[in-house]
Formats: sequence, structure tokens, C-alpha cells
Amino acid sequence: MDLLKQPGVVRCEFKKGEYIIRQEENVQFLYYLEKGTCHRTTFTEKGDEIIFGVKKPSPKFIQSLVGVLILYSDGISMSNFIADSNCSCYKIPKDTFLQYVQDKPDILNELIFMAMRELRELANSFQARQEGKVANRLCAQLLKNSQTKQGKLLVNKDYSNLTKMGRFLGIHKVTVAKIIKALKEEGIIDKEKEGIVILDEIQLASYAKGEKTINY
Repeated sequence: MDLLKQPGVVRCEFKKGEYIIRQEENVQFLYYLEKGTCHRTTFTEKGDEIIFGVKKPSPKFIQSLVGVLILYSDGISMSNFIADSNCSCYKIPKDTFLQYVQDKPDILNELIFMAMRELRELANSFQARQEGKVANRLCAQLLKNSQTKQGKLLVNKDYSNLTKMGRFLGIHKVTVAKIIKALKEEGIIDKEKEGIVILDEIQLASYAKGEKTINY
């Protein structure tokens, strides 16, 4: 990507736990995540933490950019972007990026698609809380973030931690624990040292779609 060769673009490193972008920061740079993972989180006025997603390097350039959508609002970050592991990035001045993409409609279209995906995720989470369907939403997250490894359908470790799952859904970890317990008792999932294992994908999908109600 020739953007990374533009004047002012430099390599930088962030250690695990360091802030890449801070909430309420006036953002002057965005970052291309080359290696490592980070998550986007917001603290509410009550002090509750809500995690909106995990960012990882992607074959698609736009999806590896951290903080890019902030440039198209008022430039003030509503979230923290925090390194989950040691991260290698390219630090890109905002003016350099905005000038680079102004005659590239394909990139701008990808940004719109990414923004709409994030908006849809937020809307789904809000609706689930309003309608008392957080358990169904949790099932959907387990399915969405699972992949087959060594013959097992394993949930990504980022979504296997009770506290972190609660922050993703905006609910207490005790509620998450109750839902996980109910799913285990039904034989739908199990917890092993590798993380959460999905034993009955069809049944879990049924809950994820809201076809059934989970009693927990």
C-alpha cells in the first residue's frame, strides 16, 4: 500500500495495555495495525466499561486501520483503543490520509461499509438489551467468533473471558456466567483449557436467532 510510503508516515510500537488512542482525544493520527491486536472500549458516565470490538490485522487494508472513522466525525474520539498485545503499527497523519483517499472512491466506499457494519452491531446490542434478549445476543457472539481447530469448534479467546464478554454486551459478568452455565447444562457448550467449545452448533444457532428463549 503506497499510503504507507507517504511523507510523515512512521513505524511505531505499542506494548500490551498501552493506549493507542484515548477517549476524548482530538485525533491527529490514525494507525495501520500491522501486528498484534487491540480493542475499542468506552467508559460511560457511570464508570461502566463497554467493549465495542477487537481489531486485528486484516488482508483488507481498511479493516486494519485504527481510528479512521473518527476523522469523519468531529475528530474527537468517543472511545479508547487499547493494545491487547504488543502491536506494530504505521502512524499516519490525518491530513495525509484524507488527501490520499479524496480521489479513491473504492476506499471511501469500504469506509462507508465498515461504518454501517459498526452501526448495525451497536443497534443490535442496544435492541437486545431493550428487549431482554442479551442471552440470544451472547449466543450469536459465540457463533460469530468461533472457528474449527483440531476437530473442535472453539470460540476465540477474546470472547471466552466472562468479564470481557460482559463488557462486549454491556451486562454484568455474573449474568454472563449464568447464561454460560445454562448453555453448559443443556450440553450446547463446554469449557476446556483451550476456551469455550461449541458442542451443538445447530442448537446454539437457534438461540442466536431468537427462535428459543434461554432460561438462566
